[in-house]
Amino acid sequence: MDAGSAAPDTGYEGAAVAGAALATVFFPFFALIAALLLQGGQSDPRKKSQLRSWAWWSVGLLVLELVVFLVLQSVTL
Repeated sequence: MDAGSAAPDTGYEGAAVAGAALATVFFPFFALIAALLLQGGQSDPRKKSQLRSWAWWSVGLLVLELVVFLVLQSVTL
């Protein structure tokens, strides 16, 4: 590898992605905060895109949980 050439954009590997998926499922609010904080300091566009997707999935799961909660509350009333 030449000293002047940059490493190819690879993104995050399997273990990091699995950890992010587990964090999103079990702790979506904390996963959202972590994704947004990590995205701010990331310069690699591939990793930044992955972190943005992680944040959107966390928000989606939070909204889904809210909708399920509201539906269950309206059914029990």
